[in-house]
Amino acid sequence: MPFTSGEFLSGSLLILLLASWSSELSLSPEEANQFLKRSRRAYQVFEETKQGHLERECVEEVCSKEEAREVFENDPETDYFYPKYLVCLDKFGNSEKKKADLVTCVHNIPDQCSSSPCNAKGTVRCEDKKGDFHCHCFTGWSGVMCEKDVNECSKRNGGCDHECNNTMGSYRCSCYQGYKLSGHHMCLDVDECQDVPDVCGTARCNNLVGSYECLCEEGYVYDNQTKSCLDVDECESGVCAEECVNTPGSFRCFCDGRQGKKLGHDLRSCEPIEACVPLELKRNSRSLYLGRMFSGIPVVRLRFRRKVQTGFTAEFDLRTYDTEGVIFFAGGHLNSSWIVLAMHHGKLELQLKYGAVSRVTSSGPLVNDGQWHKISVEEQGRSLVIKIDREAVMKIAVNGDLFTLNKGMHELNLTVGGVPFKEDGLVSKVNPRLDGCMREWRWLTGEDTSIQETIRNNERMQCFSSEDQGSYYPGHGFAFFNHSHGDPRVLKVGLSLRPASTVGVLFALIHQESVPFSISLSDYHPGKKEWHEHVLVAFGDVVVASAPVSLCDSETHVVNVTLSGNQTVLEVDGQLGQTEPHERLEAPDLSSSYSTFLGGLPDVSLVSTPVSAFYTGCMEVTVNGQPLGLDEAQHKHNDIRSHACPMVGDHQ
Repeated sequence: MPFTSGEFLSGSLLILLLASWSSELSLSPEEANQFLKRSRRAYQVFEETKQGHLERECVEEVCSKEEAREVFENDPETDYFYPKYLVCLDKFGNSEKKKADLVTCVHNIPDQCSSSPCNAKGTVRCEDKKGDFHCHCFTGWSGVMCEKDVNECSKRNGGCDHECNNTMGSYRCSCYQGYKLSGHHMCLDVDECQDVPDVCGTARCNNLVGSYECLCEEGYVYDNQTKSCLDVDECESGVCAEECVNTPGSFRCFCDGRQGKKLGHDLRSCEPIEACVPLELKRNSRSLYLGRMFSGIPVVRLRFRRKVQTGFTAEFDLRTYDTEGVIFFAGGHLNSSWIVLAMHHGKLELQLKYGAVSRVTSSGPLVNDGQWHKISVEEQGRSLVIKIDREAVMKIAVNGDLFTLNKGMHELNLTVGGVPFKEDGLVSKVNPRLDGCMREWRWLTGEDTSIQETIRNNERMQCFSSEDQGSYYPGHGFAFFNHSHGDPRVLKVGLSLRPASTVGVLFALIHQESVPFSISLSDYHPGKKEWHEHVLVAFGDVVVASAPVSLCDSETHVVNVTLSGNQTVLEVDGQLGQTEPHERLEAPDLSSSYSTFLGGLPDVSLVSTPVSAFYTGCMEVTVNGQPLGLDEAQHKHNDIRSHACPMVGDHQ
């Protein structure tokens, strides 16, 4: 290509200048190196790491992929850069107006973190790599872009004591009910009893590990609605063998003592009442007990018929402690001739009636001493002769015959232990009931074989072989009185007893179906829950006085009880018992009408008194200083002996 004159001139001048400098200027190696050194471009750090010049190759000029490879000197960055570079060219082209945008677009392509691909919530920072990037994740995030939540709970439960709850980028420890979180991981027990004082209401709060419980006394159950302790009715579950009474927080079992049972040591079952002292209950089959029928009707009835007039004779042995009663009747009927031999004030008494003539005669020694006495009555001519132990004590003139002529036969009726008519038909009033024993009897000529056979076959007609003075209660039946005891302010009961059992009712006042007052023996004190022999005084089923004493020793003991107002005093053999006061418990109103029961109770509720068993043993009773004689009772069981009691067995 030809040069113009101007161009030539300029070139010449340049050559001359270079020659002049070359001849005038000399540089050291260091200065030469400094001259050749390239200055840093402040606007782009990327250029310092590249051997090529991105701006020169791909901004000022359009570069091919091979030229870009010379800039980056590796394939990954080149492969990442070049497609995006083509996009920049397509958007901004070669327009001078968009030159700056093209420069920015091209320079941002190699920065992988420009417009960060990392998840913003999970990324601490984005690190640019060669054609790649690295997302640095917060704790709790993972994944290439920190987009995945880390389940911290999957490893060692996140370090939580109880429950680990995973959240996005984190986790939270929680505690079971009854615990609270301490720090971030530890669970501590909550003391609900201290933190919430009324959590159990009226019940007792007991803190547990992780919980609490509301406790009630035995016999109560906790009610969540009322936050209180409610009484449990144990009787509904059949805890007692027989009768059950629910009480606040407990229950009481009762056994029917009238059936010979008492409460067992488990306080639920029933067991038979056993004798603590063996009595000599052997009977004499050749003896006749005169007091077997409390109604006063005769125990034996005989009729003698003779073709020829015969005089009356009777002989027998008699033993009794009774002071009054009929021994025998002999004669026709009420309005004919008859005689009655009786006891009155402990002596023999003869009542007779011959037609319109009536007479009462009593003489001789006392025969109610418990010894055997031979008694005889004999018609001798027109006289009746009565002997005791073969000694005549009475001789009474009579005018008539005891035998009555009926259809050609001479007849005589004889009854033993009573009269064949009402008591008011007697010449002199006598209580016909005689607690006595007869043996070796001979009526007229001894024609009594049928009576002997009847007695042998009926043990209740027989006497005990050995007896002592007193009233005998066999462990079944009772006696009761309907009359009052005089003083409406004070009740004094005296008992002289020789028990043969540790359980039994001694004395009781009954009003309708209740037992306002009772004295009894028991081997268990229901109030103190003590197994020991006791004398109990009770108002209803509540014991108000007691004495822990052992009375089953074959000896006679004295029990005195005084009731005055609300004060109850118990003495046993002169020793004061223990008074057991109860609030709001009223003493019986002595001015009210009561029935008095001895030795047992009628058909009242088992729960109306601590003891319902019949008494076994000997006992004599006084009320307000007056003897309570069983012969005067409104009713008495036939097996109760009014004046005689069997002896203690020989081995005692």
